[in-house]
Amino acid sequence: MKALLALLLLLPLARADIAALLQQASDAARPEPERLAAFEALVAEGYGPTLIEAAEDPELDARQRYVAVRALGRIDSPPSQQALLRLLGDDISGLRAAAAAALGEAHHVEAAPKVAVLLEDPATIVRVAAADALVSLPSEVTIPALERALWESSNFYRGQSLWARRHYVDALGATGSRKALPALVRCLDDADPTVVEAAVAALERVSGVSWADGRSQAEQTEAWRRWYANQR
Repeated sequence: MKALLALLLLLPLARADIAALLQQASDAARPEPERLAAFEALVAEGYGPTLIEAAEDPELDARQRYVAVRALGRIDSPPSQQALLRLLGDDISGLRAAAAAALGEAHHVEAAPKVAVLLEDPATIVRVAAADALVSLPSEVTIPALERALWESSNFYRGQSLWARRHYVDALGATGSRKALPALVRCLDDADPTVVEAAVAALERVSGVSWADGRSQAEQTEAWRRWYANQR
């Protein structure tokens, strides 16, 4: 009984400590070393359950919720992972992006299909965060979603390619799957030079081949077209 009472008395203090650390880690007015120290303290103590409450609390300051979400990505536990999956559907775009990034940082590969759903998110920052997370969550099942995202109208503005598309190409390359080759070869003809550059790097990653030596980019892309035709 005494042990139980002691534990109950400690709980409010622990929550107060966590609240203080969240406030410190999210306070932009504090020096960066202090913010980082507070963040690492949250991770080191492994305050999973209380961090989950903070991350999902709509009444809490969004900056503190963001810190809690990113910390959950560093705490490897099933409850933390489930909380991050729920947060992929949060009303705040920054928190959806943070949840995707946290799942990527934690290398929860099984979460890849749910992260890929965010490639259709209305917010560009969320779509990019999802693509970047998928680089750390390589899975063939995400290839169709990445292909659709590459040519989705929301990733163009007045006919111009948005910066998000390069991230989709990077994620396709990270799968290491030859199933990504058709989309990557199609990107060689893209009007956006950053997409073409990313496609060449992704093709090298998937195939283990490079045509860079002594060739211009135009010559490289033509070499890749010939290579792919021979593969088919």
